[in-house]
Amino acid sequence: MVNEMTLDIQVLETSFAKIKDRAVEFSVSFYNKLFAVHPELEILFKNVELAAQEQKLMASLAIIVENLRNPEQLTLALKSLGAYHHEVGTIPEHYPFVGQALLETFAEYLGDEWTWNTEQAWLDAYNLISEIMLEGAQNPDAYLGGELTFYEWLDLYGESSPTIQKEIANETHFKYRNYKAAHESY
Repeated sequence: MVNEMTLDIQVLETSFAKIKDRAVEFSVSFYNKLFAVHPELEILFKNVELAAQEQKLMASLAIIVENLRNPEQLTLALKSLGAYHHEVGTIPEHYPFVGQALLETFAEYLGDEWTWNTEQAWLDAYNLISEIMLEGAQNPDAYLGGELTFYEWLDLYGESSPTIQKEIANETHFKYRNYKAAHESY
């Protein structure tokens, strides 16, 4: 379970707030860093519109940061996220690559504000998040059946709920677009 006592939530919230205004650029930079060092991971995104995936990255980070003080709900969501990633081909060896790209992107966007304390807070958070996601990946059937997964929840309610669309836009500075409807009209 996410243990809010082991994480420096204030540093995580404050540092995330500082990059939200540049969410689009942040997510593009993250994927550029990830694929530059690990081009073999691009295959995992072959059936994904990268703009939608970039939006999911920032929305996921926003939801995680916003729910650090709600560990029980966040733990269940992270396990379903891990199960989902397992189903699309993510293996445990990929997690450190993603973590490295994420930390490097935060360092780039926070500049002089990327201190040892900030780096340690994000490293601790990413390690804990990965651990929980990997628990979900070890037993995907337990987290993918019946209940909505993290991304299904985001897609479903992000597309149908003006309130959630507004929250996602406020937290990430993305304008939520209905990608499914856009692709069905072709």
